[in-house]
Amino acid sequence: MANQFLRLQNLFGAYFAGKYSEELRTDWGSAIVYRSPALILTWLLSATSIKPTTVTAIAALLLPAMVLAAILCQPVDALAAVLVMAVLFQILDCTDGSLARATGRVSVSGHYWDLVTDLAYRGVAYTVVGYLADQISPWPLALNQATALALAAWGAALARLVRYNLDRLAPSTSSEQQAPDRFTFFSFLSGLDTLFPIIVAIAWALDAIPIFIAWIALYSLGDVLISIIDAHKRLNALES
Repeated sequence: MANQFLRLQNLFGAYFAGKYSEELRTDWGSAIVYRSPALILTWLLSATSIKPTTVTAIAALLLPAMVLAAILCQPVDALAAVLVMAVLFQILDCTDGSLARATGRVSVSGHYWDLVTDLAYRGVAYTVVGYLADQISPWPLALNQATALALAAWGAALARLVRYNLDRLAPSTSSEQQAPDRFTFFSFLSGLDTLFPIIVAIAWALDAIPIFIAWIALYSLGDVLISIIDAHKRLNALES
């Protein structure tokens, strides 16, 4: 028992001594909300034969479950279930990488499927929440909330792929690759990304879901624009 708790202490110690400060500046939502339960789950799973890719697969199964909940349940019950599953997805999404590092099973395929699952999550969770919002708290615009959030999911996925492929085709200089050394306004906005289900729940409690959906749609499309401008500048600098 003492050895087990020592392993748990080592997991938390390694995280807080290394990645925590960086994650606070790049993804503070995950660092504050999801990382601790993910590390506890990593500790439990590291004593089993469960692979990190299995954790990713379990997270992926939550996506069709969200769709089924939206179809089969009453809108209010469905939205509550979808938000709970979205939180579970985020915890599992933090767990698979931690488990891979803790067990020495880091792999290219694991990283690939984690990326694919994360992009699929955005498409499913965003669209399902929009679909349910149209039934619970509709807005007066001609463009319904399901379409607005589907566009937001498309924008978020496109922005991520633009950055991902840019880093492969036109790597930054060593100084540019370093994590930001201070918390900025962009850091704050970036950290809100994984808190999507929690913010939806807060907006629901405040009867302000349409306001949040308008915000996330505009933010995601703005993120695409910023990503493309950054890519244009970096590619021009590379080719000049």
